[in-house]
Amino acid sequence: MEKLLSETFYNNLKEVLSNNFETNQHKVILEKVDWEAEAQKVLTDLTVFFSTINTAKLKDFEIDEIGVIDLCWNEYGGDIEVDFMPDNNFDTAFDEGCIMNNSAVDNDKFFETHFDVNGEGSWAKIGDDYHQIISLYYHLINEIIGVVTQQEEFQNLPKKSPCHIGFAFFHDEERTKIFSVD
Repeated sequence: MEKLLSETFYNNLKEVLSNNFETNQHKVILEKVDWEAEAQKVLTDLTVFFSTINTAKLKDFEIDEIGVIDLCWNEYGGDIEVDFMPDNNFDTAFDEGCIMNNSAVDNDKFFETHFDVNGEGSWAKIGDDYHQIISLYYHLINEIIGVVTQQEEFQNLPKKSPCHIGFAFFHDEERTKIFSVD
């Protein structure tokens, strides 16, 4: 299996882990995570999700072509949701709010394995350190999004040119543009 994560990710990991943690045990847990395996899982989950999207499903939401793909951490369930916006002006694409907002990456197993809690209970159990986990997934997605866009399942999506990909740590947070494809 080809490595997905570069030295940049591991430098970002060190930086995040150098932050003050509310509970030191959470830091210890995150140091032991196999982030390469997590990256592979996220790549697979996103690829499978994109394979389920077709023009009929998009048209149900009045989308002919995708202008922006929104990746958003669901702070209440611990999963990563994907939404599509028809407008490819990144600054205004989110003015209409969420359209589809479907779960694409289920992180229940991550939380069950490492924190002995399901995704829905993760924020309550982990507390303020929860934000550090989201930050690590943000860096992970930044690393693999180029590979995601090369997958046939992504390539088959009806997209405007350019099509932008954004990420948000929380639903009500402004999105950060992480990638664009022509």
